[in-house]
This record gives sequence, C-alpha cells and structure tokens, in this order.
Amino acid sequence: MSKRDFLPDYSSMSTACGYRPMYKLFVGANWRVVPQSKVPGFFPTASQAINAAKEYVRARINPTIRAEQTSVIADALGVAEWRQERAGRAARDQEGVLGAIVVKGRQVVVERRRARA
Repeated sequence: MSKRDFLPDYSSMSTACGYRPMYKLFVGANWRVVPQSKVPGFFPTASQAINAAKEYVRARINPTIRAEQTSVIADALGVAEWRQERAGRAARDQEGVLGAIVVKGRQVVVERRRARA
C-alpha cells in the first residue's frame, strides 16, 4: 500500500484528565487529536473517546448538504403565469378550430347558437 491509501483508523490517548479521541485518515499518516471545539476535551473511558473520534471523522467525510435548507424561490421570471396564459390560449384556439375542448382527456362539445334576428 502507498502512503496515501484511505483507511480511517481511530484511537484514544490516555492523559491525566481522561482519554482524548484521535484519528488518522490515511495509511502511514500521523495520528491527529480531535479538536476540542468539535467534541468535549476528555472522556472517562477509551471506548467513548473512540466513538467520539468516529463521529467526528464521519461528519468530516460526509458534510451535511446545505442545499436542502434553501427557501422557496419566488417565480422571478413569471413562468407559472406564462404557463397559465399558454394553456388558456391553447384552449381558446382548440375551441375555435374544433368546436370542442378536451377536459381531463375527454372531448366535450361546445354548443353554439346563433342569435336570432
């Protein structure tokens, strides 16, 4: 294996105050201590420190997708209004040409009566 093969590994470092979580992402890389701003500084057991290191690496490798947090964008170009106008125009054209309109997949005849003089 080369030095840059991806293989996350987790460990803990014993200190006077408890255990610090540690990790390394690549084979042959040096161990890194998880920043204290991301997790509590010390844990009472080694397994808790290792689990904290796993959670930190998981969050670092798979960041949250922020695109899901976007607000609804207003119809700045007026596309919805244009589509309604186009549908209305198509219905008027269809009625004028065919004498009938299509409603929910069925053709409905439009009766026309001439005004009597």
